[in-house]
This record gives sequence, C-alpha cells and structure tokens, in this order.
Amino acid sequence: MSGLVDKWAGRLYGTNTGNLFIELNQKGTDVSGVIRFLDDVLGLAIYNFTGTFKDKLILDCVPDESNQDQELGKVSVEAILTPEGNLRGTWHSSLGTAGTFDAFPHYINWAQTNTEAVKIPEQIYNKNIPIGSIRLFSEDIKRLIDFVGQDFKQANSIITYNLRGNQVTKYAKDFLQDIADLGKIKYLKIFIQEPEAHGINRVVIVEFVENGISEVRVSGINESWVVGKAESISQAIRPKQHKLVTSYKKYGLNLNAIIFFVMLIAIPEVMGLKNRAIFVLVVFALLNILIWIHSKFIPNTIIYLTGKKPSIISRSWPTILSWLVAVSSSIFAAWIFYLLTKSKGT
Repeated sequence: MSGLVDKWAGRLYGTNTGNLFIELNQKGTDVSGVIRFLDDVLGLAIYNFTGTFKDKLILDCVPDESNQDQELGKVSVEAILTPEGNLRGTWHSSLGTAGTFDAFPHYINWAQTNTEAVKIPEQIYNKNIPIGSIRLFSEDIKRLIDFVGQDFKQANSIITYNLRGNQVTKYAKDFLQDIADLGKIKYLKIFIQEPEAHGINRVVIVEFVENGISEVRVSGINESWVVGKAESISQAIRPKQHKLVTSYKKYGLNLNAIIFFVMLIAIPEVMGLKNRAIFVLVVFALLNILIWIHSKFIPNTIIYLTGKKPSIISRSWPTILSWLVAVSSSIFAAWIFYLLTKSKGT
C-alpha cells in the first residue's frame, strides 16, 4: 500500500462550507494529524485527528483546545483515494451537521522525494459552441438538465431563468417541481460545476437568451472531455433549432444574398443613373430592414414550460413571420423594379 501525501488542501460542502487544509502523518495503516477548516461564515476551526488508511481513509476528529469560543462537535470522516490521487468523501459531526469534501495533494519538495512520478501540468481547456434559434418544451428541458448533469457525480445543476422581469436561481430539483407553473420564458441558464484536480473546477454552462447569443460553454483540465461534452450537448440541442431563423441570425440571411445578386443582375435594365441609385438604395434599405426585424421581433429563444402544448401556429409563428417578411420584401423590391423600368417597355 502506498503512503498518503502529508499535505492536502480542498473544499468542504454541506451544512457548512469552506476551505480546509490537512496535515497528515502516517505509520503503516495508522494516520494522525491536524485539520484546519475555514468556515465561510463562522471562521477558523482546528481539529486533531487519528484514524486508519486501508481501503478507505477513516478519521475521528476532535476540536483543538484552542477553539474555546466556538461550539464544535466531534467529527467522523470517511474518504476514498480516487484514481486521480485526490481524497473524496463524507463527514458528519455529533452536532448533526454533515456534508461532503474534496481534497487535493500538495507536494512539498516533490521532485526530490518522488523522482519516478510525473507531475500533471495545471491547465484549463475551454470550448464554446453557439446555439441557433430554438423552441423548447418542458420535456426537452428535463432531458437537457439530465444530459448536462451526466459525468458529475456530486454536483447539482443550478437553473437561472426570468420570471416576471426578475432573474430567479434555483437548484434543478426545485426548478423541475415548479416547471408546470412557469408558462413561457425567454431566458434560461443551466450551470453545473465540480472540483476536478489541482483545485480547478470543471464547468458546464448552457445559456438560452431571447435576443442575444445563446451558447454551450464547457471548461476543464481534460481536453477530450471538454470538447466531447460541448459537442454532445450541441448535438442534443440541434434537432430543436429552426434552421431558417438560425440562418438569418447567424449569416444575416441567405435570402438577402439572393436579393442582392438579383439586384446586380437587374441593374442594367434600369435606365438612368438616378433610377439606378433609387433601386440600389431601396434594395439595401430592404436588406437592413429584414435583418432589423429578425433581430428585434423574432426571438432567438422561446421556452414553453406549460403543461399544455402550444398550438402549431403558436409554435410556428417565428418561422412564418420570417418567411412573410422575406417574401414581402422581395415583392416590394420587384414592384420598385417594375416602376423604374415600365417606361422602358412603353
């Protein structure tokens, strides 16, 4: 059995939260040492511990005598050594408090004491993937929350959404309990993080914005996991995207390009510099109006959380409006072209 590193630092979660530092001595299977815990609210507490390390690390912790101004109970700790070399486990006290913790080894003079091991470099990889125009329903959101939470064993997803003009943040469990009463929302963010290694968290954020940029954002120290997680979430969302509206939002619209090329072809048919200038200005004005209407009146994201599924018209109106605006602008451009060229044929 290999020995444990003598210094560990990490984070404690549960009824109490804060940073912890462990100084550990080991003789065979017996361990002892000191834990210094800095509570986010109550401040510093120091514990002396004894215990054993076989398949698990088991510790019995008693408050240090210097902690006279705090009510501190005895604490029992159970933890495992993960394949990455971190400590991960649970704790509970005689006062009824309990929770989980993660601790990471901190090597002092590491290169001189262990020349065979290879230190893993500390680095963070990030992957951002934009999301197009999308319409989601309650079942889609439930599946997406479950999908995002995969690979996270201890963390809970946190949901932020708009409600009557205010942003509300809840744990996913509480959000899903109230989901049928929320109606239609235009902003939703799914956030989840978990300690990985070297004191770095791996993070997933999926954010849907009404008229801004919706994105999948993933961070972590494992490049293959970061890229794979971001791509898999993007693929899960893609079938729900509206291709036409997404194309308008992303590229400024494909139909605009068609109108522009038709304008170039049709210009020689317009007689006179003044008429040509009017035709070009009208077409360019139409192109800009199209882009403005799509950005202003056709939302990038709508999420229906009601129990009753909206009608086909209610779900399809952004696409219908997009087509109506595009076709109307084309007809108007053709009408202007007719007015400017009709004298040529008479």
